Amino acid sequence: MIRQPGLTRDDVEKLSRGKASRSKTGSRGVGHRLTVRERALFEAAKKQGFLKIPATGIRENVRNVYEKWCAVTGETAVILEPEDHSTTLD
Repeated sequence: MIRQPGLTRDDVEKLSRGKASRSKTGSRGVGHRLTVRERALFEAAKKQGFLKIPATGIRENVRNVYEKWCAVTGETAVILEPEDHSTTLD
């Protein structure tokens, strides 16, 4: 993953809490603020080294923040998505 110049771990934490970052990174068009449940997923992902997205109830925000976190730390962003079992094979 490519590191983002000027972005720090503190900036990513601020974005995830809905506060302005010092590096002015972030966009109003891209969600970054996390709910309590999303924060728990984000914290677990930082410890485990991967983000596991549950089947329902999670916005894109947690993915956005985790990708920025990985860019800052120089880690590869590993994101596990749930499989879509709604389609049938004919």
